[in-house]
Amino acid sequence: MYQFSKKFKKIIFFLMTLGFFLIFWDKIPVLNRINFNQKKYFFLRNVSHKKDEKKENQPWIGLYIAIFYFTTISLGSLLFLGIQYVSKSGWSIIIHPLIEELASFIPYGCFFILIFFLLNIMGIIHIFHWMDINPFYSTSLKYDKVISSKKAFLNIPFFLIRSLIYIIGWNFFYFKLKRISQILNLTSSLKDYKKLNFFSIMFIIFFSITSIFMGWDWIMSLNPHWFSTLFSWYILSSYMVTGIGSITILSIYLKKIGCLPLFNENHLHDLSKYLFSSSLLWTYFWFSQFLLYWYGNIPEEVIHFLKREELYGNIHFWMIILNFFVPFFGLMSSKNKINTKIVLIVSSLLLVGHYIDIYNLIAPEIILNKHLYPQFGLHEIGSLLLIGNIFIYILFFNINRKNLNFIGNPFFQESKKYKYPYM
Repeated sequence: MYQFSKKFKKIIFFLMTLGFFLIFWDKIPVLNRINFNQKKYFFLRNVSHKKDEKKENQPWIGLYIAIFYFTTISLGSLLFLGIQYVSKSGWSIIIHPLIEELASFIPYGCFFILIFFLLNIMGIIHIFHWMDINPFYSTSLKYDKVISSKKAFLNIPFFLIRSLIYIIGWNFFYFKLKRISQILNLTSSLKDYKKLNFFSIMFIIFFSITSIFMGWDWIMSLNPHWFSTLFSWYILSSYMVTGIGSITILSIYLKKIGCLPLFNENHLHDLSKYLFSSSLLWTYFWFSQFLLYWYGNIPEEVIHFLKREELYGNIHFWMIILNFFVPFFGLMSSKNKINTKIVLIVSSLLLVGHYIDIYNLIAPEIILNKHLYPQFGLHEIGSLLLIGNIFIYILFFNINRKNLNFIGNPFFQESKKYKYPYM
């Protein structure tokens, strides 16, 4: 049984406080006088160096990216769990309790995102520029023909209705699957197991549809002038990787401290295979989107890449090192797949690489003021510390109360004695 120590809690609360401090450092009079646009603070510089520019969207950009990132880790974990139930996989039963708790951030993350939408609608922040009513009217100086043509889809009431459908649906299936698995653990009933399988099928069908619209709404609509038919699948593959990577890291950690004794190299090997294959899937979508758009040379599509090259150099290509080459060469060998240190390093680097990917998708689409674009800095670091430690606290608080053995599952003994036949 895992014990959530007071020392660990103190560290988490300290990092939360530090993150909150870094997010709002520019609101503190003493720190506000420091010019962070000097060359020695190169990672904080903006494209424009005008000191009188008002950064009206800071620190909300970093917060939105961090919340979206950790929410999708939980969604990716829940999707992976649903796949295990639908495929009736026996090997993974011993890590199901961990996967359930990794998904426990979904209600909190969805709530935070909904708050962001409401703040944007009220005009307190300006992340989704199409929510400004002016672009829809031809008499306005801010009239935008492209945005106006999409008014039937990009309008606030319909946007909120769609978002509520996603949020309510995901939370319903999260709590439903968790509740049924708890009942199954007590009853060992085949009827409850079949019910778990049925709701997992329903969840995957529901999620496969809503995740497509979520990608369009929550990220792609940040720039209504650009669109991609592959975009939502690209996002889906990203949080599949981060979800599996987080499951792997948590399993290794709990095994190391003696709270998951049944987890062994055979289970690690299968997790590594999933991590390897999901990374290849992400790379396939990345390459397909880039190659087709670049080859087609259509201005409204290629601008997506040109803007990022102008703002962040070749980061779009550099992140391939973390998100493709590291898992490809690191996990190709079966020996590496059962090497705890290698798998832990690869998983950690993938989490970093996919945060860069999410940042690269969101930040360039949000203009701070006129031609001022965001750059990674203290606001983003603070957001990662704050939201990341909220995520960690919720995770370990729930694990602390969790029975880490699902002995009621009919495949528990198979998972306990599982041995990969080709190792």
